Amino acid sequence: MSPVSRGRKSKKSNRKRPPGRPGAGSPQRAVELRAGATARGAPWPAPPRAAEIPDWFLPAIDETLAEADVVLAADGPRALEEATSLLLGAQLRRAAGEDEEAAGWFDWWLVELIGGLAARIRGELGRGGAEWEAPWRLLFGIASIAVPSLASRALAAAGGLLRDVAKESDQPAWLHDLADIAATGEVWLMRDAYGTRLAVIASFAYPRAQDPSVFLFDVDACGAIVVVNAGCYDEVSQAAAAWRSLAGESAAGAQPRPVTSADELLCLVHVEDDDVYLGECASDSALDNWYRVMRRLIDLEDALAKRGRPLPARKSLFGGRDTAPTVAAFTAWSVDRHGRPPEAAAVEALAGEWFDGCLPGAEHSASPHRVRYFREVLGDGPSVTVAAKALLPDWVRWNCERAGLPEHLAGPAVVAAAEAPPREFTRDGGACAP
Repeated sequence: MSPVSRGRKSKKSNRKRPPGRPGAGSPQRAVELRAGATARGAPWPAPPRAAEIPDWFLPAIDETLAEADVVLAADGPRALEEATSLLLGAQLRRAAGEDEEAAGWFDWWLVELIGGLAARIRGELGRGGAEWEAPWRLLFGIASIAVPSLASRALAAAGGLLRDVAKESDQPAWLHDLADIAATGEVWLMRDAYGTRLAVIASFAYPRAQDPSVFLFDVDACGAIVVVNAGCYDEVSQAAAAWRSLAGESAAGAQPRPVTSADELLCLVHVEDDDVYLGECASDSALDNWYRVMRRLIDLEDALAKRGRPLPARKSLFGGRDTAPTVAAFTAWSVDRHGRPPEAAAVEALAGEWFDGCLPGAEHSASPHRVRYFREVLGDGPSVTVAAKALLPDWVRWNCERAGLPEHLAGPAVVAAAEAPPREFTRDGGACAP
């Protein structure tokens, strides 16, 4: 552990969770999401008290019910899936704009929304009203985008109403296919020139090969490894073009290539469950896909496991790296350039921190975003930290040379090392650092 690491604080946020919520970091959630045990009957803790519920919570349910008619235009599973994601995402974006701790409530909000939909359907059918069909279809849309524990709640609610609905109207058979969307096992990978912005594009379809599509996971691995954008597209080339536009100049010319080994998807294994949807870079597409991202990760993991290509086990990316060769190589480069060696303790601190949390294969990646993140990690600590920050421009220049970056990409990274200028956040996820 480097001298800096001893005092290093976690980069993950400390958002407060509602009491009893099965949060992304809890053992129950970990089993649910990673092992697929999910809530096929798994008990949930008692709901929070009314006094604890944030101001946006109940109005968001009312607004979703009021706007649910948009799903009636869907003419197939994929269209209903997309309409559901956007309808729910609109409420999550509003909540995130009002409450920085909103994400801690998103799962409970969906639980309550499912209950509200069932109550609306039951009430409308009971009084002979006509406003039951949109919430009915929305239950199936939720079953296609929510993690299995939440999807099972939506399906259970629909199952309890099925007989009454069948008496009222014939519904399209494809509604019952929504929950059974599956990954085909075909996956493509793209990486920008810096090496810390990645696109994972996976193929999906509903039963009987209905409505094939691809899903984009736009992964930023400059600091905490997070999905900063996501979306459903018609084909690989369309998703690839969308990702290049989001990632910017460093992704120009990048082309998708088929993934032949699940080990190439290590970035998905290390996606931070707490921050995958909402953090410093809460783009609109991340919030529109807040539920769908984790569900598609589970779907993809299941499909790869069934094909004998399971994702690699998650191992800590912190500590355990032999930094001696890197320290020696940078010291030699510094002597050659400046005629004198840098302070040994400062170089060791740089190398130790630089490798902590780094994806394998990205050791020499020095994007401006990673550099700004790194400066924040170094902070304004003891003398060794000050010395390390003074070395940072040289350190970034050396890594850019080792990575073979052209000057138009290396230059901004070196500038970020010297000044760490703030970058305005864009809601499209293009700028992933404040």
